[in-house]
Amino acid sequence: MRTDQEIRTQTWDLAARFYKLMGNDAPSTLSFRESSHPQERLMWEMAREAQILLTDTDPDDAFDE
Repeated sequence: MRTDQEIRTQTWDLAARFYKLMGNDAPSTLSFRESSHPQERLMWEMAREAQILLTDTDPDDAFDE
């Protein structure tokens, strides 16, 4: 079983990969989940949906624990 931190890290990594596919680099300090920038928020939502689909895990729950 993955820890909450592992889930958060994996989801951030997915968001960063999606962001890179769009031609952007994400500094390690970027919080996709908390960003006010629509494109960055979209990257988090895409990564979140991937986690839910592939692992049946909602990464937002890893922040609520």
